Amino acid sequence: MPALFLFLWLGSTTKPVFSKVLLNDENTLSEYPDHEKMRERLEKLAGAQPELSRLTTLAQSAGGKPVHLLTIGAGDTQNRPALAIVGGVSGDHLLGSELALQFAEILLAKSGEAQIRQLLDSVTFYVFPDMSPDARSQYFADLQYERLYNNNIIIRDRTADPDKPPFIDLNGDGMITMMRIKDPAGSWITHPDDERVMVKARSEKGERGEYRLYREGLRADRHGRVHDDDVRGVVFDRNFTFQYPAFQPGAGPHAVSETETRAIADFLFDAKNVYAVITLGDANNLSEPLKYNEQAASARIHTGWKRNDIAINEMISQLYRKHLGDDLPKASQAGNGDFFQWAYYHYGRFSFSTPGWTLPETETDTPDPYNSKELRFLRWAESNEITDVVVPWTEVAHPDFPDQPVEIGGIVPFAMKNPPYAMVADLARKHTDFILDVAALRPVIDIVRLEKETLGRDLHRVTAHIMNKGSFPTASQTGEILRWKQKTVIRTTLEDGQQMVSGKPVEVLGAIEGRSAVTRSWLIHGRGNVRIVVGAESSGFSEKNISL
Repeated sequence: MPALFLFLWLGSTTKPVFSKVLLNDENTLSEYPDHEKMRERLEKLAGAQPELSRLTTLAQSAGGKPVHLLTIGAGDTQNRPALAIVGGVSGDHLLGSELALQFAEILLAKSGEAQIRQLLDSVTFYVFPDMSPDARSQYFADLQYERLYNNNIIIRDRTADPDKPPFIDLNGDGMITMMRIKDPAGSWITHPDDERVMVKARSEKGERGEYRLYREGLRADRHGRVHDDDVRGVVFDRNFTFQYPAFQPGAGPHAVSETETRAIADFLFDAKNVYAVITLGDANNLSEPLKYNEQAASARIHTGWKRNDIAINEMISQLYRKHLGDDLPKASQAGNGDFFQWAYYHYGRFSFSTPGWTLPETETDTPDPYNSKELRFLRWAESNEITDVVVPWTEVAHPDFPDQPVEIGGIVPFAMKNPPYAMVADLARKHTDFILDVAALRPVIDIVRLEKETLGRDLHRVTAHIMNKGSFPTASQTGEILRWKQKTVIRTTLEDGQQMVSGKPVEVLGAIEGRSAVTRSWLIHGRGNVRIVVGAESSGFSEKNISL
């Protein structure tokens, strides 16, 4: 390790311009906030409008950071439809946290508008802005690198040293980028159109590799790895029960092992009023809806969305595309053990996810035969005059490779996954409008008509016409088979002296499709009032009385 002090500390000594966090006197954020600034913004929201918002701490992360929940809504927030908006599911996705936070800020700022106030009187919003506070903090640390795992360190190899830092900043620029080592046995070459970009050599085209490529650091252990993959924490988005990736890095000792994952799962299992979950994370079934797979959907333990739920996904995807327009992110796949899939398969709610932004396509007269995302990013950054997003390759003296040229460089951390902060406000507005439209489509149960027919001798037929006025069904098809989804129930209460001759005093109804109605009838003997209540927390309740 003393050889470390002999390194040539070359290259830039500052982080990129857009990686700092500033908060000016007008409380207008100029850049992504750290956890403390996020907490201050949440506290300001809850303090300014306590009748509409309540801030709670669900848990403390392994790193001692609070996991926040902001509940937004007026009146009884527990017995009416609710949307859960979840950000920070991936520690390197700063945008997801910011979109969730700005959604809350925009919503409460508009609470005086009649349409928004009506929504706040009838819908609850549960906003979880940062579910990976330990990992996300690495963006604001003295040493910046893209990190996914929390501070609950899991040692996967007995030879690993838990006290050894996972990465070493060889060029002293405060960032962990990439390290290339000149080696004819390597499989990497520089891109012919941009020497800053590394691409895999195409052996089928007769190309020969010239470099080995690693993340910046020292040789970690006897296995020859350059950084230590055997000492890591747990990744929030790999720790859930659906297709849990057991024994994989970041999955944890068992499913839902972490305080962060347990906290949100416990809360949502108790939150019977949630009808849909919107995740601002890596998965994306909003830019393009999922495809129906009959075999996966009909399996005993199904791993594909049910047919009717796919139709809802298509409806919400169309709405999302309308709102995002030219800013529509690219479609992407979910990962095993992630939150987005758990919310549908094991929580039984409609589950939607989007990264909020992905690297746009850039028109160019020079097609890229390597299809390099890094080259596309640099072209896009140049066309938008975004600077300081790449570290030039700079040679360093490396103690583990004394006889080989070693260079440090590449794209700066976080830049390719998160847009410059100046772009966030417009994205936040579009996503807020989209979420509010999803809320407007919520299931709404109503007894639209209550009829009686007198049959003689104090015998009456009472008929209730029950309608779901919303576009969402009262339950997803998966939710109908899970115990965690409250079913729509109709209860009939009689007065003393009355008798129910036929019909059920309590009946569990199946899912009522959007814009659809069902009827129920009872034969009741006697006079007086009959009270009928129908609904569930996730669709609201409707109550009517009729006099016999």
